[in-house]
Amino acid sequence: SARPVSPHELASRLSYILWGGPPDDALLTAADQGKLDRAGVESQTRRMLQDPRAVDRSRQFISEWLNLARLDDLRPSPLKFPNWDAHLAADMRNETLTLFEEIVWKQKRPLADLLNARVTFVTPRLAKHYGLPLDKLPAGNDVVPYDLSSLPGRGGLLAHGSVLTIGGDEASMVTRGLFVMHELLRGEVRDPPPCVDTTPVPTKPGLTQRAIAESRLANQKCAGCHAKFEPLSFGLERFDGLGSYREVDQHGNQLQDDGVILFPGQENPISYRSSGELMDVMAKNDRVRESLTWKLTQFALGRPLGADDARVMADIHRASQQGGGTYASLMTAIVLSDLVQKARTEPAVPAPSGKNNNQ
Repeated sequence: SARPVSPHELASRLSYILWGGPPDDALLTAADQGKLDRAGVESQTRRMLQDPRAVDRSRQFISEWLNLARLDDLRPSPLKFPNWDAHLAADMRNETLTLFEEIVWKQKRPLADLLNARVTFVTPRLAKHYGLPLDKLPAGNDVVPYDLSSLPGRGGLLAHGSVLTIGGDEASMVTRGLFVMHELLRGEVRDPPPCVDTTPVPTKPGLTQRAIAESRLANQKCAGCHAKFEPLSFGLERFDGLGSYREVDQHGNQLQDDGVILFPGQENPISYRSSGELMDVMAKNDRVRESLTWKLTQFALGRPLGADDARVMADIHRASQQGGGTYASLMTAIVLSDLVQKARTEPAVPAPSGKNNNQ
């Protein structure tokens, strides 16, 4: 069961969700005066989203969701990646955070546009690492916008080094595929039962990561699980372990970026011919948009979401999409929902049976 929260409880929830800190005087005054009805919450939310604390809170979300702190401890092979250092790691983090602020706060575009944005933000050092033409960059070492419209292989968060490095030195399709499944499709793959032989399929040297993945998919013991997630990363094969783009690997193999993706709940898979097409397919898919809704709501509430939350989550997603699918529309839908407006109440524990409860 649930009860409506008190005005001051609601003020505290609003503040910690939108700012990550305690209420200010204006919010407490609204609570004192009983002005946190629906219209009042909408008004306070608009006001609070204009505050720099809301930007800082959103940066915390993208940092935690993508685990950007992982870059601080990343130690790729110095033989394979001799140019890696802490400065390059910082550039990758700043690229992602700056794109997020550009899309969410400056352009106020839908959150899904983070997945196929045709612009990124790089330093000359990061552009050189990615293999981007440097003639488009001004002099200096600042982070600057970089137009990607003429580079179909790049665009969106999935092409950022901050995300691609999750695959390790070898650009593992297992790890990248699981990232797409868990973080963008809300899918799940359970651990294999104890009776299943999980010995890796033998491979030959000189194969591409995609060829290695396809050997697993051809193995009946592996395919039952791996077919659910490894193909999700086929469109990312041309990005190496640190996010540089190339069409031929160190063995002289031609790399591919085409593939097929089957979204949960859909009957027919969708084909794509390039990583750019994959980004567009992902950005336009409602399952992906729903996943963004769930991820941000989970962060806002500070707890996992489960099946009991599904009905309210459907209402939140519908309201946010009607508002344009922006960060502001989603946060507004969250704070107006029963997940914030009501508090769960625990059932009373019955006293032990018996004539004398003190025995």
